[in-house]
Amino acid sequence: MTGEPDRSRGLLGHWEEVSPGGIVRDRSPEGNDGNYGIDARWIWFTNPRATFHAGEREATYLAYLGGPTGRDVVVGAYDHDRESLESTVVERDFSPDDHTNPSLALRADGRLLVFWGGHNGESIRYTVSCEPESVAGFGPPRRLEGESVTYPNPIRSPDGDSLLLFYRDRIYTRDATDDEYGYMGDGNCYLRRSDDEGATWGDPTLLAVPPEGHYSLYALPARGPGAIHLFFTDAERGGDAPKWNVMYAKLCDGRLYAADDTLLGDPEEAPLEKEDLETVYDSHAPGNHHAWLWDCAVDSEGRPVVAYATFPSTLAHEYRYARWTGEEWADHPIADAGPYIARRPIELHYSGGLSIDRSNPSVVYGCVARGRNRSEGSVLTRFETDTGGRTWSSTTVGRDRPGWDLRPVVPRNASEELPVLWLAGSYDHMDTSQTVLRGLPTDRHGGPLAGDGRRGVDLGLAPYGPWTFADGLTVAASIRLEDLDSPGTVANLGSVTLEVGDGRIGFGLEGPNGKRAVPWDGASEGERYHVAGTWNGDRVVLRIDGERVAESGFEGPIAVGGDPESWTLLKGEYLFDDGLEGRVSDLRLYGRALSPAEIRALAG
Repeated sequence: MTGEPDRSRGLLGHWEEVSPGGIVRDRSPEGNDGNYGIDARWIWFTNPRATFHAGEREATYLAYLGGPTGRDVVVGAYDHDRESLESTVVERDFSPDDHTNPSLALRADGRLLVFWGGHNGESIRYTVSCEPESVAGFGPPRRLEGESVTYPNPIRSPDGDSLLLFYRDRIYTRDATDDEYGYMGDGNCYLRRSDDEGATWGDPTLLAVPPEGHYSLYALPARGPGAIHLFFTDAERGGDAPKWNVMYAKLCDGRLYAADDTLLGDPEEAPLEKEDLETVYDSHAPGNHHAWLWDCAVDSEGRPVVAYATFPSTLAHEYRYARWTGEEWADHPIADAGPYIARRPIELHYSGGLSIDRSNPSVVYGCVARGRNRSEGSVLTRFETDTGGRTWSSTTVGRDRPGWDLRPVVPRNASEELPVLWLAGSYDHMDTSQTVLRGLPTDRHGGPLAGDGRRGVDLGLAPYGPWTFADGLTVAASIRLEDLDSPGTVANLGSVTLEVGDGRIGFGLEGPNGKRAVPWDGASEGERYHVAGTWNGDRVVLRIDGERVAESGFEGPIAVGGDPESWTLLKGEYLFDDGLEGRVSDLRLYGRALSPAEIRALAG
């Protein structure tokens, strides 16, 4: 039987093309839509991740982890006149951990400074662009040595004459307690200063420390007239251990002050401790909860503003907003955020995310749950207040996109054309997230899936388990390859792959006794082929244009885990590793082995 009803039987996924909104539409009865775009990831404690600058050209510069390997440190520039994005990898295959994303600063001469470092690494790396307002090339990386550094935050001094670099460092120790999160010593807030636009840096100044034995003092800075405003959260441990308070200090002329200008202390004499900082939100107060800082800003009157999350429950986060009125901290809820975002239940305090528009701190972007069910994901929403945070209006930004909208970023000095960037996809863990970049005006794609080595598709969670393929499986697609030699992925379920490399097209399955692959080495670059891999419970067969070219025995079962798996296209699993260079259309996944006649019909 060759009719369409037969070819629909057992169809788990059918992806034909990319919609104008950048969504890969699944035409199967399962309807498992996905996100298509430049694969990217970042944490929210390393900033700025994006900044707009109008000089010789108008451009928004942005930095993220992604690139061809998914682990690259990438710097991009969106040219607003040319409506195009150019990007450069400043360090290849650096880290899969989103805590290592880069940050940016513009020098007075228009050249770009880029900072990045490991998650508790030995140094902060930084480099300078070779030309002003260009990301085409960068000089050799330099290092600022540390003990265990993370989160470089460059910011210009209030007078504009110096560059300041805030970051976390810790004395690497081991706690005697049995800590499942791997306590490594107190994470402290440090500052370095450069008076020559980043050519050299002064010695580090220890600003503030958490209580002894606590994991970290998380800090974020914001620049205001005459002062740098700092907000803090104290983490008792990593993972899902308690996060305490939102705290504040104002750095002015080397000393730290409360919002009402009361002197808190002088870091040159001794770093401030938690009890020295001004408390904005007290997690210990009756009715209050654990809290975690998200973003901060300074309003037009020079008064600090902060946005943060609290945790009445890990399944019911709340977004809040506090603003210094000149006399007190006015603290108000913004919205219910919904549940934690991580598929792997380790970081249950990871919310969808908040970002303040620093040009107008009455505007906050937040990713909020679409419903009570975690499977519905979250959507980016724009919140605005004209009452200092007491009331909010909201507008949905991330319309009609499946999965999760995550970790928004308002570029510094953001343009009207590009007011916010964010990530979309699914989030498993800090080193295995499947997210792509959203928000660029050029974020529009149509036609077949075009793999250029940088773009990936996250199709989110699908209920694939060992039972799904009890009747066998088929993966089939029409492909045209531009590079046969480099490793590339057409489709990947982790234990089921359709991939290219070393001059071959291969279909592979993984079972309890290892992986079994059937390759074909007769392909030519630039030619179109219909490729189909089948497994009937006994044998693996690869067919090209309907004809059998390779086969092998494979008794199975397929090594699909008990948890839901993600199906990814044009990239490796979790969007990491090199991506396919070529085009794909009519990609299908079946929960049965199609017959030779059915495959010939698809090929035709």
